[in-house]
Amino acid sequence: MNPVDRLLRDEMNQLLDRIAATVPEGSLAAATAKYPTLRARLDEAEARLTALRATLLETYGAWGKTLEDLDNLWALAAWKRDETSLAA
Repeated sequence: MNPVDRLLRDEMNQLLDRIAATVPEGSLAAATAKYPTLRARLDEAEARLTALRATLLETYGAWGKTLEDLDNLWALAAWKRDETSLAA
């Protein structure tokens, strides 16, 4: 698990803990009976959160790959410099 995944899981767990501690059982059913659009709004927010999580993890993966590429390019530059110094 990478650091971003760990952070996102921690934040989600904190949210779920807050919801469990503050929202009485049966609240969703009661609220959606009175406000039918609430369920759709909850579903949309959860879908957005899921999509954003996937984007963050994908982007962080690209970040890590680019860091590795940059490290390798600097190592190549140092190696080429040493190679040139030895040839002289």
